[in-house]
Amino acid sequence: MSETPLLHTLDKGVLTLTLNRPDRLNAMTSQMIDGLREQLERANLDAAIRAVVITGAGRGFCAGHDLSGVDAAAWELRASDDAPDAPIRLDMLAAKLIRDAEIFALIRGMGKPVIASLRGPVVGSGLILAAACDLRIVSNTVMFRGGFVSAGRCGDPGGSYLITKIVGPAAARALYLLDEKIDAQTALTMNLATRVVDDAELDAHVADLAAKMAAGPTMAFAGIKRNLITAETASYTDLIANEAVTNVAASMSHDGKEAAAAFMERRAPVFLGR
Repeated sequence: MSETPLLHTLDKGVLTLTLNRPDRLNAMTSQMIDGLREQLERANLDAAIRAVVITGAGRGFCAGHDLSGVDAAAWELRASDDAPDAPIRLDMLAAKLIRDAEIFALIRGMGKPVIASLRGPVVGSGLILAAACDLRIVSNTVMFRGGFVSAGRCGDPGGSYLITKIVGPAAARALYLLDEKIDAQTALTMNLATRVVDDAELDAHVADLAAKMAAGPTMAFAGIKRNLITAETASYTDLIANEAVTNVAASMSHDGKEAAAAFMERRAPVFLGR
């Protein structure tokens, strides 16, 4: 078993987070989730990070939460360490799930593009992690599946919201209830996949896309994400007011002014992310 369940590298503004349990198809553990939370919080606050890639080591992205017993201790939350026979505290288990789901909220709310690079199985918690990302670039080997019914579970907190927003209510019900495998081309028609590429080209394609976004106008990306999240619940007039503020902020930023100057000077803009 890999000693480090999450790898992280920063290169030219791109933070790459790699789920690193290939022998278990990168099934999630508490240690992996804690590592993701730590790195996503870092990405949210570090101006040197301008784009994030989340991927998996080996032949799959993530087969869901580890149910093999390796992470069993995280679920054995009891009333007291002094009373090992006490019943499991359901409220504490629910609190743990809510805390684990913070990684999805961090991705959605981050003012920087987050790209999921997906090959092989994308199941259960791995599916929700991918759904939280802004873009999902998938290999033609990808296989999406809910995986919750087969595990006797309802799904990670927040997952039904994210999946419904992406594929719509009817498709979300089919994905959760039927628990069927979804291939790359079907995922593309459902918006689960943003793009499908040959497996041999996946890493290079994602690296090029992430580099392009890391070199882009970071404040504009942040404003776009904020506007799109607001659009899910706000009224039209409230959204207009929100977009006006974010657009002015982006326009008056260094990168906004640089874009205007580059247009007038007929050259490519050089964005600094501020």
